Amino acid sequence: MKIITHFILFSAISLSFVFCSSKANKTEPSIECGKIIEHMLCKKDKSTNYALYLPSNYDSSKTYPVIIAFDAHGDGLIPVKLFKDEAEKFGYIVAGSNNSKNGLSLDVTNAIYQSMITDIRERFSINESRIYTAGFSGGSRVASSIAILNGGIAGVVGFSGGFPNLNQPIKSKFDFLGVVGSSDFNFTEMTQLDKDLQTNGFTHYLLIFDGKHEWPKSEVIPDIFYWLEFCSYRNKLSPINEKVISDFETKNQKEMDNCKSKNNAFGEYKLLQKIIGYLNNVKDIEKYKSRLNELEKSTKVQNELKLVEIDAQKEQSLQNYYIDALNKNDIIWWEKEVKKINNLITQNNNNRQGFMYQRVLSYLSMAGYSFSNNILQSGQLDQAQHYISIYAIIDPENTNPQYFQAVLYSMKSDTAQVFKSLEKVIDLGFNDLNKMQNDVNFTKFQSMPEWIKLMDKISKVKK
Repeated sequence: MKIITHFILFSAISLSFVFCSSKANKTEPSIECGKIIEHMLCKKDKSTNYALYLPSNYDSSKTYPVIIAFDAHGDGLIPVKLFKDEAEKFGYIVAGSNNSKNGLSLDVTNAIYQSMITDIRERFSINESRIYTAGFSGGSRVASSIAILNGGIAGVVGFSGGFPNLNQPIKSKFDFLGVVGSSDFNFTEMTQLDKDLQTNGFTHYLLIFDGKHEWPKSEVIPDIFYWLEFCSYRNKLSPINEKVISDFETKNQKEMDNCKSKNNAFGEYKLLQKIIGYLNNVKDIEKYKSRLNELEKSTKVQNELKLVEIDAQKEQSLQNYYIDALNKNDIIWWEKEVKKINNLITQNNNNRQGFMYQRVLSYLSMAGYSFSNNILQSGQLDQAQHYISIYAIIDPENTNPQYFQAVLYSMKSDTAQVFKSLEKVIDLGFNDLNKMQNDVNFTKFQSMPEWIKLMDKISKVKK
């Protein structure tokens, strides 16, 4: 009897898998549901591919919302992995571009999107009124530009990056969720964009998490899908699911109760802003508005809001001061100054001022990259050494300063120092084999045994 039962169970599982697979695609029954596919080659554009996730209950007789995501470095697998669990829960198709990356023109990235959406439309059953774009850093600007230039996008989720400078009006408004780390150097940009969207009548919210300039941790992702779901209710694109609303309220009420127990009025105030921003025009939120107005008048919240504004002004002032210092001050001065900033971060660990100083340091790292890269390309080698050395002091765990140093030594034809610098790059965790092999600065070294050893070492790092 056990054998028969096991056979029936196995057969049922096998049939359900075949059923799912057969419906996963109108013409390609081999595509699996509930499993990440790293490379889906576009049928009509063999130069374009994307990572993909189809929910396990995918059925081509129904339509599904789709998120098309863009990583700053062309790694579509990152957002697909990150969104997978919530996409499964809420029934979304997720596709992450493996081609779009920083440095490409908007015309090129828009063409990549067009190839992707054409392929997805032909292969899968999607809800045309619920196409969303998302992206990190430069990928966020790509996601926004697609919505601005093309229209037809229900919403954009912009991680750590705002709108591109297109100098043209937006064809049709879209909902926008900004997501940024409290220590992100783009924090100020994202907060300003949030204010601008309010002025221009967008449905918007800025979700802040505890982190740097990075894709957020997985615990942030449910709030992103709550936002997308509530926007679809608000815009009458899908029927209201009361359980989803209840789950969101319960989750945030627990956090508010925790703030109350710690006498954290400002924490409760921020959570109320979030609930109102998410549920506005979705359900009655008068009780939340009433409590928000009550807290807004309190001395604690008023004082905190003033301090936030003071910190924003100070951050801008420090950015300007240090950018000027990049040109004027020597290595010894920078060693002392970076040590001072790091001490201030430690002294203000996990508080408002600590985050502000972390953002300043992150901003300086970005500036160090930009200055070093531009001066290297101009061939001003002595000046490039100045910026690269400061960049290494500002961000010692970053692989880019040592990579730039290797490029500089290559330009000086100092073979021994090239390999020493590349060794340091790999020791810091660099594993982009293709970048190093395709870099013309290193072509003349690629027949040397030292180079072969380095390539072997990178291959081990990747594993």
